Amino acid sequence: MKQSAYRFIGAAGALAMALHMAPAFSSRPPVILSGTVTAVEARTVVVDGVSYPVQLQGSVLGELAQLHVGDRVQLVLNGPRGAAATQVSSIHVHAGR
Repeated sequence: MKQSAYRFIGAAGALAMALHMAPAFSSRPPVILSGTVTAVEARTVVVDGVSYPVQLQGSVLGELAQLHVGDRVQLVLNGPRGAAATQVSSIHVHAGR
């Protein structure tokens, strides 16, 4: 009887650990890229000639309003580079424009 109880507890523990760890394996690190702003549009920033749409929420729109052509920036994307649904989730201007 004890042996089957231990097996059940062990199996339940292993299942709990597997379910808890699954999101960690599926999450990806954010995509970060650096470059020079070549254009700023209403909801898009163009860095080194490549256009990136900006998320419509959070502080990103405020950051977008402060950008100027020629600024050195670092963009954080919320998905893979080049994917249709990927947007800029954060913009950091490098000091010493």
